[in-house]
Amino acid sequence: MTHLEAFSRGKRLDHPETNEDSFVAVEGAGYAVIDGVTDRNGTRYDGMLSGRFASRRVKAATERFLIAQTDRAAPAELRYSGPESFIRFLTASLRAGYVETGSLDKASDDASLRASCTVMAVLQFEDRFEMIAVGDSGLRVNGGEIIQSLKPLDDVTGILRREAWTLLAERGIARERCAELSAFLTWHGTRPPSPGPLGAEADLLGEIEARALEACRAHLPDAPQWELEELVRRGITHGQGDFVNTTERMLGYGCLDGFEVPAAFIDHRVWPARDVETLELFSDGYFKPGDGFGIAAWEAAFRDVEAADPDKLGSYLSTKGTTAGVMTDDRTYLGVRFR
Repeated sequence: MTHLEAFSRGKRLDHPETNEDSFVAVEGAGYAVIDGVTDRNGTRYDGMLSGRFASRRVKAATERFLIAQTDRAAPAELRYSGPESFIRFLTASLRAGYVETGSLDKASDDASLRASCTVMAVLQFEDRFEMIAVGDSGLRVNGGEIIQSLKPLDDVTGILRREAWTLLAERGIARERCAELSAFLTWHGTRPPSPGPLGAEADLLGEIEARALEACRAHLPDAPQWELEELVRRGITHGQGDFVNTTERMLGYGCLDGFEVPAAFIDHRVWPARDVETLELFSDGYFKPGDGFGIAAWEAAFRDVEAADPDKLGSYLSTKGTTAGVMTDDRTYLGVRFR
């Protein structure tokens, strides 16, 4: 008999309804964790921030697709014929959401305004399990093998945040203000389109930029200098959109956004059914796995991370940290034990 444990919690403790994560469990057909990409511009679709909109659309589409695998009369577009067929269906469902909300032109013109999410899915067949993933949500199989495609692009903006915070702290600025200013630079870059809170501090901004670029070059020596500069100078809000679903940039990455996902960004693995005892799917709000199977173990690991590095500037470097009332990220765990 299948044993299942699932947990999801939004990063905003006083607004749990803003959780951009979702999960799907269709016993005998498949499982998924979906992580909506944090909105960069306050863009809303159907009254929801873009990441939540994407997550909910892809959740519904995934449920429909998995259920269809148990129905021999299901239409052709719902029949699994390889990983690309699944991703095409999810993409089409998200694109239909733009059409329904009259937003297709907006999404087509500006990638930074699109509703985006990752997906980690495992489809269950009589003789095998097939994993299909786009983005940085993860999977642990049998308590050992971990698959998670973390993107180096996040390291660049995470390093920018760390270097900005460090320099500001060296100048005697209080922790809370360091958090605010480094967050602004992470999102808007060292050369934002309009002056920010450090707009009059040209020398300080120049030193932060120089430090960040030096650290990025040391961390990613093969990355083109111009890509590093674009991300550091323009930040997540203004620079990251040009890296989405493109294989023409070394730091390009994949996500579901209603437009074509290159095959290079679709991860596909297969395991014989007889070899799988447990599957654990998780979003990247968990920075390290649990010591064992189940919610309790993964939540204990979460607390360990928060105690060791709440600001996410050290061992668990991130583009965001935990502040009063707001955790670093939404987090979702879905564990399935088959025997």
